Amino acid sequence: MTLPEDLLHFIWKYRLYQTQKPVTVSGKPLAILYTGMHNNHAGPDFRSAKIRIGTTEWAGNVEIHWRSSDWNTHRHDHDLAYNNVILHVVYEHDKDVRRIDGTTPEVLELKPLISEFMLQRYQQMMNGMSWIPCERHIDVISPLTISQWLSRLLIERFEHRVNDVLDLLEQQQGNWDETCYLWMARCFGFSINAPAFEQLARSVPQAILTKYQQRSLALEAIFFGQAGMLEGTGPVDEYTAALRNEYAYRQKLHVLSPPPGLPWRFMRTRPGNFPSMRIAQFVAFCARSPYSFATIRDAPTSVELKAMFQQLPVHEYWRRHYRIGKRSATHSNQLGERSIQTLLINAVAVILFAFGKYINEETYIYRAVSLLETLKPEDNAIIRRFSTFGIHARQAAESQALLQMKAFYCDRKKCLDCSIGLAVIKNT
Repeated sequence: MTLPEDLLHFIWKYRLYQTQKPVTVSGKPLAILYTGMHNNHAGPDFRSAKIRIGTTEWAGNVEIHWRSSDWNTHRHDHDLAYNNVILHVVYEHDKDVRRIDGTTPEVLELKPLISEFMLQRYQQMMNGMSWIPCERHIDVISPLTISQWLSRLLIERFEHRVNDVLDLLEQQQGNWDETCYLWMARCFGFSINAPAFEQLARSVPQAILTKYQQRSLALEAIFFGQAGMLEGTGPVDEYTAALRNEYAYRQKLHVLSPPPGLPWRFMRTRPGNFPSMRIAQFVAFCARSPYSFATIRDAPTSVELKAMFQQLPVHEYWRRHYRIGKRSATHSNQLGERSIQTLLINAVAVILFAFGKYINEETYIYRAVSLLETLKPEDNAIIRRFSTFGIHARQAAESQALLQMKAFYCDRKKCLDCSIGLAVIKNT
């Protein structure tokens, strides 16, 4: 049997072996007083451990290998960094080894002390083809363990996304208004058109939003023109003709250059999510909230934040069209509840968290978390599948955490880094 050393690190760290009167390979009584600090960098695996061998107490480092001979394979016998190893912990002792000074470290062999069932379960989880590795055993994990892990995952998910916002902030030389404008545009693209939306927003300076806040037709013309959606020949309806004329004038006035070949995606997208419809809604959002960052930063409750996206002044044309020049049955031109929730999760909460991290103010971090705790959980295939295993997301904070767990732990089989995976293995 060959297993990764990470598993042995885990077994050593959590003492998942028979601890009653262990002895070294040389037959000396052994007491583990402190397993040490796990070292993820170069050098011995655990630093500053404390152990008692016989009647002598030692402080130093612990090195862990699958077999004793790996000490030589990894050339530790030529490395001064391993001279302070006070205990060599191995699954199987197959060879006596020496430090660079010629002395032999004491060895603890784990093979006779570890439950074979635990190793088999770990192998099953790693080698199985289940949707998540622990799905057959997750029902025995305490709700408290799951709840605490999801709380940690939510912060981890925020941290992961915040880096993108801070990268934008650096590009905008610390201007939070510009950063929020670009991030909001990206989120209005709803993942499928996010890159194109960001490029569109970059081509329309935020100063133009302020200039034309009260002139909706000019603002619509600028955005649709920059998006490349006013091109073409032949007869057009009155609204499209007005947009074309307005854009021709404003483009010259402001020396606007449309981004070449924006990759708008209409295929496999429901009409309500067509990029043309989202642009109309984004323009209305910008016209009403040109300084959205101040609103997000200062809004006292989630009600005010949600109101930013409700009853937008979208042109009536978009009640009978999803695309320019193509008439459809009458429909709403407003953002739906699910779309608003998505924007609150991906745009507003992330901006709040990023701002809190940037100025080192926990108030904004707390507000970002609290916002997700007030929203309903997302309804998608991943969240529904978790519910079949008894893990029910009660609000968006938990559904976001579950998405993080699936993508960064379950799919990558990083069970030893997951509190639920650890609990499953420990319970054996």
